[in-house]
This record gives sequence, C-alpha cells and structure tokens, in this order.
Amino acid sequence: MRPVILFVAALALLGCGYPGPPLPPALNRPVTVRDLSVVEHGSKILIAFTVPKLTTEGLPIPGTPDIELRIGPLPAGAFQFPAWEHDSERIPPSAIHVDNGAAAATLDASKFYGKTEVLLVRVNGPHGHVAGWSNPGQLAVVPALAMPEALGAADIADAVRLDWHAAAPAYRVFRKLPDDTDWTQIGTSDKPSYDDTTIEYGRTYQYRIQSIEKTDAKAAESEVSAAITFKPTDRFPPAVPTGLTVVPGTRTIELVWDRNTEKDLASYRVYRDGQKVANGFSAPAYSDRDVKAGTSYRYQVSAVDTSGNESALSTAVEGTIP
Repeated sequence: MRPVILFVAALALLGCGYPGPPLPPALNRPVTVRDLSVVEHGSKILIAFTVPKLTTEGLPIPGTPDIELRIGPLPAGAFQFPAWEHDSERIPPSAIHVDNGAAAATLDASKFYGKTEVLLVRVNGPHGHVAGWSNPGQLAVVPALAMPEALGAADIADAVRLDWHAAAPAYRVFRKLPDDTDWTQIGTSDKPSYDDTTIEYGRTYQYRIQSIEKTDAKAAESEVSAAITFKPTDRFPPAVPTGLTVVPGTRTIELVWDRNTEKDLASYRVYRDGQKVANGFSAPAYSDRDVKAGTSYRYQVSAVDTSGNESALSTAVEGTIP
C-alpha cells in the first residue's frame, strides 16, 4: 500500500510544478504608436493612426484602451514635452473613431489658421502606465484652399488638355478608368491646366483635380473636384512629310523622303500629278515603274495615322526619265 501512496504523491508534485521565484506584476503599458499621420484637407484636419493591441510585455491590452490624443502649438526653440503638454489640449476620446484598430479623428482647422501645431498620441494602460508619445504630427495650418471647379477636357494632339477654375499655388491631377476602384495621381501643375500625354485614343478616362499648398514637408489640400468623364478622339493628322527627293532611273523614278516620327503613324500615300498612285506602305520610299521616257511627272506624298487622318501633301517635286 505504501508504494501506491508514494506514487500518487509524486504525481501531485508533478502536476503542481515547482513554485520558483515570484514574477513581478505586469505593467500593462501599451506599445508606442508609430504611424500617426496628419493632413489639412479642406477646412478639416484629418488624423489617423493604429491603436496598439499589445503591451510592451507582449500581452493583450486589458479592457478598452484609453487613447490620449493632443494638439498644441509648436514651442519656440527646442521641443520640450512638458512645455508642449502644458499648452496642448486633449481631443475628446469620443471624437476618435476606431475600426478594427484603425483610428481616425477630424478637427475644425479654422481655429488653427496661421499656426503651426503639433499632434501626439499615446495609449494609457489601465493603471496609467504609458510607454511614451507617438511620432509627432507637425502641421502648419493655412486658410482652407478652394476646391477646383468647372473642370473641362478637350482633345489636343496626342494628349488631353484639362482646364479648371481655382486660385491655388499648385494642383494635383488624378485619373482612373471607369472600372478602376482607386484614383491614381498622374501629375501636378502650378497653373489651372494640365496636358495628359499618357492617354490612348479610344479609351475612356475620368479626371479629378485637387488644390494644394506646400507647408514645410507637407501640403495642405482642398476637397477634390467633381469628376468628369472624357474619351479622347484622334482628330489630328501627322505632320506633312519633308525632304521628298526624286531620283530618275532608266525605267523607274525613285522617291525617298524623311521618316515621320509620330507614334501613331500608319502609312504613306504617293500622288503623281495630283492623283493617288500608291497607298498603305510604311517605308519612306517608293519606286514608280509606270512611267515613260521623256515625260515629266510631278510627285507629292502624305502621311496617314492609325485613325485614318491624312496630312496635307508635301511640296511637289518633278522627275523625268531621260
């Protein structure tokens, strides 16, 4: 009977484990926010960051995180946290919206016009323990920029010309195809117009414009304009071919000229005495075999693009087989 009792006691000891030294209580300090972003958009200041899910000890944050988001003027001289904290104001937690860890807040920018503000955020632990403030979001706040209006589009050679009404130091140009989900910035302009030279004829595009003003390393931005839809159409013929030269042979008259450089060039046409005698070839040369000795002929050439637009005729050049 005694061996059985000893075996059961041994199992009990194994189940309980050895006590070891006591562990210190967890401080429950949420890790520091490192992705705070701030931008002035229209008459609003938009703030975004990610709420940490773990403490500095790698444990889940117990309860609902206490998010402390503050905005205050940039102190003169070297940045000192105590001075900034003293002059800053806390943004009410109720104004911070959190969706699956992504936090966002919106402030009225008008009360900060003409000032440089610094925003910082930290998440307080359940007993007030903190790991520190986030990366700073510094913002020079300017009066709200006007949204561009009356955006229009027109065909120009190999491009779309955009024009709009606004008064701002610069503008962003956005474009997307009708089936695209996101808009893509395709360029900037320092005047209320922009030529989109990356278009393809026959495709439909949508455009939007946004006013911007650079402030320090950031840019204040307006609301984005209403979108317009435009399908560019090629209405523009190639340039008139140049350098036409006639070289009479014994039974033919050879024609050569300078090659056109248009990216949508399709072919050339040859005219003799005002009548089209050849069409649909891409090389800048032609051999006229339907000629008679002693007869003088007058030649011109034109260029045709992929949309069927034909250039004007080149300068006429005469040739005669002896």
